[in-house]
Amino acid sequence: MKFLRWTLAALLSVAAVLTAAPPAGAATNPYTPAEVCGAGYRVISSLPAKTDGGSKWGGVYLLYKAGGYNCVVTIKWSFIGVATDTFAGLYRDSEDSSKNVYDRGNFKYYAVARGYAPDCIKYAGWVGDKIGDAGTRAGAASGWGWCD
Repeated sequence: MKFLRWTLAALLSVAAVLTAAPPAGAATNPYTPAEVCGAGYRVISSLPAKTDGGSKWGGVYLLYKAGGYNCVVTIKWSFIGVATDTFAGLYRDSEDSSKNVYDRGNFKYYAVARGYAPDCIKYAGWVGDKIGDAGTRAGAASGWGWCD
């Protein structure tokens, strides 16, 4: 029953993110979450990365691979091909931040964080419009979940 709820929630999340297609004529990101994470990973949850004003600049995806491995990838929908502040984070322990995995940099297409995470996790990501800390960010963060 628990797996069914997660599957349904994941499908609804993916459907919501996929309906936010870029405007006609806009560049599209050539990378998919599964391609970035690698063989065996499948999307189990996703959130749109939104600005405070509601603009969607990317998607933040949580993927799972058998054996307790997770991957978080932030795929840029805006500023594609331009190096801007981009972040993906996999939070593996609420009390020990050294166990968390992050990828942050001035990336053109995506940021990705992978790790073994057999217990509860949460994930987050953002897309910025400039390099580094300057500028505006569109972000998303989940709550704690995916617990065995």
